[in-house]
Amino acid sequence: MEFMTDVNKELADSGEWVDGQGLAMPEAAKIVRAGAGGGTPVVTEGPFPETKEFLAGYWIVDCETPERAVELAAHVSSAPGPGGAPLNMPIEVRQVMSAPPVDL
Repeated sequence: MEFMTDVNKELADSGEWVDGQGLAMPEAAKIVRAGAGGGTPVVTEGPFPETKEFLAGYWIVDCETPERAVELAAHVSSAPGPGGAPLNMPIEVRQVMSAPPVDL
């Protein structure tokens, strides 16, 4: 947790921080699908044993370049695990998309 707190501070200090939140564990997840014909939604509650990976949290950062976003993700991937060895966990990088222009 100390590593993640330090990353948050570094991002805030560099002006790249927009938002970031930890998420509840997969056991608290719900998968929601629209109900047939607009009826009651179908809700499936976790845990989901077929899930091998899960989203632990997210950051939204404002980077000058895509390469900087990759650099930040690589740094987060190196978070220390048991015994201090880097976890080398997978970090997914996506661009936040904006709405299409109104005149389309």
